[in-house]
Amino acid sequence: MKKLIFLFLITTSISLNAGHHKVNDFSSEEIVRMAYSTFASGDIDAWSKLHSDDLKFSIYGKLPHSGIHIGTEATIKNVFEVIPKFWPNFKLEIQNIDTVKTQTGSTVYVLHKMTADNLETLALHMFTIKNGKIDSFSAFDDYDSMRKAMIK
Repeated sequence: MKKLIFLFLITTSISLNAGHHKVNDFSSEEIVRMAYSTFASGDIDAWSKLHSDDLKFSIYGKLPHSGIHIGTEATIKNVFEVIPKFWPNFKLEIQNIDTVKTQTGSTVYVLHKMTADNLETLALHMFTIKNGKIDSFSAFDDYDSMRKAMIK
């Protein structure tokens, strides 16, 4: 009888703990992969939920979407809505992801193959993850190739 009670308690404990995952339970790499997936599918609501309220989204260079954009709404308006106008059929294909743990969270580096009409190059993106959300993003893209491929 004691074995039956013990087995019941173990089974109950396992089933109660199954499915307990929240967004904060995902690894930094999984959060970044979800950000790319939601961006690619156009699911802006899901994309926004993966980021902090004061997201710092940095695009360097002198292109139509360049600048430091604060918050998800500014990023959507000034980056995501601009990209298809200047680079039709824009796509990012992950080549490699590396994660470095830090004292306050982690930094994720993503190497991409970047393509669009008249564009095929590499891009490096850097994310900082804090408290299970993307806190900052910096793009180190091939801005010269992007400028040359851009529809004017």
